[in-house]
Amino acid sequence: MTGPARDRLCFALDVPDAPSALALVDELQDDVGVFKIGLELFVACGPAIVRDVRARGVAVFLDLKLHDIAHTVQSAVTRAVELDVRFLTVHASGGPAMLAAAAAAARGSRTTLLAVTALTSLTDDDLAAVGFAHTATTLVPRLAQLAHAAGIGGLVCSPHEVEAVKRVAPSLYCVTPGVRSAGDDKGDQARVKSAHDAVAAGADAVVVGRPIRTAPSRRDAARRFVDELAAGLAARPPARSPR
Repeated sequence: MTGPARDRLCFALDVPDAPSALALVDELQDDVGVFKIGLELFVACGPAIVRDVRARGVAVFLDLKLHDIAHTVQSAVTRAVELDVRFLTVHASGGPAMLAAAAAAARGSRTTLLAVTALTSLTDDDLAAVGFAHTATTLVPRLAQLAHAAGIGGLVCSPHEVEAVKRVAPSLYCVTPGVRSAGDDKGDQARVKSAHDAVAAGADAVVVGRPIRTAPSRRDAARRFVDELAAGLAARPPARSPR
């Protein structure tokens, strides 16, 4: 299955070891555009798992959510870029200097940095508990502007904030986790929508893990999400011509 809808589906390899991850890549590489390697798998296997997945000829989304002093993050981004990943995440709340250092390290590479805003597992009450004065609705566009000004190319946000992000920073590539089909278990996700609705609202790609990984037929589940993405793309309003 090929085409722009498939390329917008990122599958989360949230498994504890390399054999499990590579088996999923081999099974799903014809139905998924990008494979996401997160903290569990990266801590277990290190950079070798990125190289092994890339050796299959598929794109990798390295989801490390880097958040540290500017020099440390810049150095980490430099090393990650050498792995030829399609996407790499940093935390938008790391601040302007950290974001600018990360952007400088990735400049000229094929890696798009994605700034993580508010995790899709967090409610507004959770954000208040850790000291944010904003709800997700106001915090995420604010962080989007910060990331854009620092030279970051993309953003991670829930489907609920995509339209607001596109209003303040339309050029940012928006990736949305927290995607579920009707009837799917939300798990630990708080701010969710369907793949169709996320892309129709302006998301450029979505991340799906458990709804595919635990399905009776993973390939059928992935194809269902691709169909939802295609329908969402078709539902987008036509782009306005510049005046």
